[in-house]
Amino acid sequence: MHLVADSNALSTNSGFLVYINYLEGYGRNKMQVRLQKFMADCGIASRRKCEELITQGQVRVNGEVRAALPVLIDPVKDEITVGDQVLEPIAPEKLIYFLLHKPKGVLVTRHDPSGRRTVYDLLGGITQRVFPVGRLEMDARGLVLLTNDGELANRLAHPRYGVEKTYVVTVEGNLSSGTLEKIKKGVWLGPTHKGGRAEKTQGLKARLLARERGNTVLEIKINEGKNREIPRVLARSGFHARDIFRVAIGDKITVKGLAPGERRELSEKELQWLRTISSHEYHESKRSATQRWYERKEMEKERKRLERK
Repeated sequence: MHLVADSNALSTNSGFLVYINYLEGYGRNKMQVRLQKFMADCGIASRRKCEELITQGQVRVNGEVRAALPVLIDPVKDEITVGDQVLEPIAPEKLIYFLLHKPKGVLVTRHDPSGRRTVYDLLGGITQRVFPVGRLEMDARGLVLLTNDGELANRLAHPRYGVEKTYVVTVEGNLSSGTLEKIKKGVWLGPTHKGGRAEKTQGLKARLLARERGNTVLEIKINEGKNREIPRVLARSGFHARDIFRVAIGDKITVKGLAPGERRELSEKELQWLRTISSHEYHESKRSATQRWYERKEMEKERKRLERK
């Protein structure tokens, strides 16, 4: 039986249950682990998606709903359930990593109730359970990373680690330099669901690439995972995105050589790069370098001020 690792399939009305009572490797380490990490390691979904399932009250530990994070479990002794069906213990799988060039009109989800095409329709021949890292809107196109590595997926999708995704966006009309500067400074976006909060975009970089045939072409880099962030940001400024094309993940992982609908495995060099740029050490070194640069600039300002006296 295959686990459907998707919020559509794992809804409160789906009656789908996950039962995991042992996974090789945990049995030898008699220690507690975070529930979302254990679920991600089992290939259910990315760690962030597992956190959502937990906080939505869809996960039970020994029959008890545990919706407040953190939740620590003993993977050998505790029974993890969602719904009313049972999944046999999952044997460890070889970690795999695929890049897919998603065409427009394809959903980044495992199952669509309306029967529309999903990225899983493009994965023929892959027997392992994989899940997409992050979002890409149905009407957008470009790179999607799919893997069964929950640890890496969590780091790549989390804004804390600042892994940038690069887009080439074609906007209807003449988007002015002033509007572009406002977008770069951050735009307030309203809640996407009842009870949600307004949020201001952060870490969005944008630059003008071209103006052609009444359109403005931008390069946009983001490291957040807000729902439909790019079209919503443009709409707040009174513009509509004609085309959103994700061309790179982490700068060096690009769509070059992949036609729409095609996929390929990540090379070892690319995989190592993703692990590096999503590590705490890498971002701590970047933060320290930025701080040193700022301090040098301030010292230079002070030196010039003293010279003018």
